[in-house]
Amino acid sequence: MPKRNAVTSPLRNANNPKSIAAFRRHLRCQNPPKFQAGDVVDFEKEGGRKWPLMILGIRGDAADVICYDGNPHLVRLKVATLEALRITKVEASSEETIAMYRALVGLPVEEVAA
Repeated sequence: MPKRNAVTSPLRNANNPKSIAAFRRHLRCQNPPKFQAGDVVDFEKEGGRKWPLMILGIRGDAADVICYDGNPHLVRLKVATLEALRITKVEASSEETIAMYRALVGLPVEEVAA
């Protein structure tokens, strides 16, 4: 006799209408900004090469980001360029980390725009 909830049997609580309705309500809620200062974003390009970047600040449609190869390198990108990337992971950094990297690449520490 097969075990209960084995792979061959349907889950008892799958496709619960209440869970689906709650999920749909959550999807309709206001979204926060897609990116903010301190986001460490891993993205992938065709061919599978992954590269991380860290957002140091966003002002209007421009973003100050660093790429890192052992040393931080300041790059200014359009937010549209960031939005077009295939993002595989996003992690948050502390304000202290943002301030440290801003100072390392010569940006004012106090101007951390989100």
